Amino acid sequence: MANREENIKKINDELELMSDEELDQVAGGSWKSTAGDTRFLNDLAGLCDRFGATAGFFKYGTVADEACKGWSKVGIQVSPVWFGENQYYLKGKSITREQAMEYAIKKFGKTWKDMPEGKGY
Repeated sequence: MANREENIKKINDELELMSDEELDQVAGGSWKSTAGDTRFLNDLAGLCDRFGATAGFFKYGTVADEACKGWSKVGIQVSPVWFGENQYYLKGKSITREQAMEYAIKKFGKTWKDMPEGKGY
């Protein structure tokens, strides 16, 4: 019988064989958005480490912590939610993820054209 570590390795190996499009079909909830936030913030100004969707799923706490720290450097607070939508706040007011990204891009004097993944985060 396989132990926990062997099972996790098998799942990771199978996920690595999947394309981003295939991962999108199984990805959901905020862990995928949170991983996207780390990529966005890293591309924007190196504000945090960069994680992919697989890491977002298996290391959610680490990825969420990195994303929250990165967003705080922009002036945005985030309350991560495992399943559902993360909650973003600017000066205490609730905003959408898209509004948070727009705010961050403008704050750094950039446009979506400057971002490697465009709006695909």
